[in-house]
Amino acid sequence: MWIDFKTDVPKPKEVQQVISYFKRKAKARFYADHNFPEQAVNLLRATGAKVQTSYQLGLSRHSDKDQLAYALRHGLILVTCDRDFLDERRYPLVSCPAIFVFDFGSGSAEEMKQAFQCLATVFRTPQFFDKWCKVDAKRDCWTELFRHLDGTTSRKRLRLWQGKLQEWVA
Repeated sequence: MWIDFKTDVPKPKEVQQVISYFKRKAKARFYADHNFPEQAVNLLRATGAKVQTSYQLGLSRHSDKDQLAYALRHGLILVTCDRDFLDERRYPLVSCPAIFVFDFGSGSAEEMKQAFQCLATVFRTPQFFDKWCKVDAKRDCWTELFRHLDGTTSRKRLRLWQGKLQEWVA
């Protein structure tokens, strides 16, 4: 069942951190691997995001592990359509950059924009998405897996429905 998403009240230290990020006007920074369509790269850039691609950097023929290492080393969010990155045994959350795996359906611009709904939080507070996060993004909803500083993990399935953020509750 889908219910309206309720957020916890942030601690004063968290509020101050977000305010300092806003003052710096930080922008989301992405790394698109060779599985991410050029049209999607262009749509991300149109939103003002900084996007580096594996093609631009000469890494398009490199392994998935090299793609992860580059994104992690440079503090970039890896965007891809390669579902292998969601495999926790091969790519454990604790050793990965933030990864967004997209399913664009037929690949139309409209479906890409729908799938990009999960990036709203990234654009508001990009510094919270440097590592320990995997998102399986589809056109109608997305699933977030986070590792927290205390070592715990959380999984949420979310969607944007009629302008409201909703969470799936079993």
